[in-house]
Amino acid sequence: MKSFPLLIALCIAALFVRCTPCVPGEPKPFVVTFEDAPQSALANSIYGDNLYEESYIPYVHDPTGMTFGYAYSSFEYEGYVYSSWNGIVLSQWADMYTEGYTNQCSVFYRDPETGFGGHGNSATFALVYLGTDAVISFEDSEKEMSFLSLFVANSTYTALSMIHGDMFCKTFSYEDKDWLKLIFTGHDKEGTITGTTDFYLADFRTPDSGGVVTSWEKVDLTSLGHVHTITFSMESSDTGAYGMNTPAYFCMDNIIVENYPL
Repeated sequence: MKSFPLLIALCIAALFVRCTPCVPGEPKPFVVTFEDAPQSALANSIYGDNLYEESYIPYVHDPTGMTFGYAYSSFEYEGYVYSSWNGIVLSQWADMYTEGYTNQCSVFYRDPETGFGGHGNSATFALVYLGTDAVISFEDSEKEMSFLSLFVANSTYTALSMIHGDMFCKTFSYEDKDWLKLIFTGHDKEGTITGTTDFYLADFRTPDSGGVVTSWEKVDLTSLGHVHTITFSMESSDTGAYGMNTPAYFCMDNIIVENYPL
């Protein structure tokens, strides 16, 4: 009988921290941290030189079969070869000072003690450059899972372009009520949209808004429901005739999914 007060206290504590209870025999939440990534799935410089050649191998999370889309392409014009990429790549770079696209693979965050840029003092995170291949999905075409949450941060390229402006982008300000919005869209195995979730990577719309995000922030994805695929889009107050001027990059880490049998 003496164990009941302790059990009750633990249950109350779980409610306050919003933990998901572990029911015997039921699947448990699972965190994708990227810390198991092989060297071939990491950007090899702050620019990511290996992203422009066929040596980069997209990351697959083997326990869940979760895939992170990436594509490389090249073409020749007047004797010169041009390469490009889009998608989700892994990185360990946290250069918060170098401006411009040559620093496209850094997160705008660095732990003051470890120097690491990932969430929770980890070294590795995912960098997303928007395009048709920037997709989270599963190898099994029939598989669906419920995504609970993940953490997002700005890339250094995007953050500094909003803070200082550059030849393509304006400096964000409260006077202009600027903003940068990230949109997550869930799709089931049939391709039907299951829901969307928004998060502001920069918000100057009111005097109380937080401005440019400079840390890892949690995003609740439960409204997406059970999904086979998650796609991403971004919208910005700095948009011109050819689309968004703000660099279309962001970082993510610690993806939490449920219904995965450990």
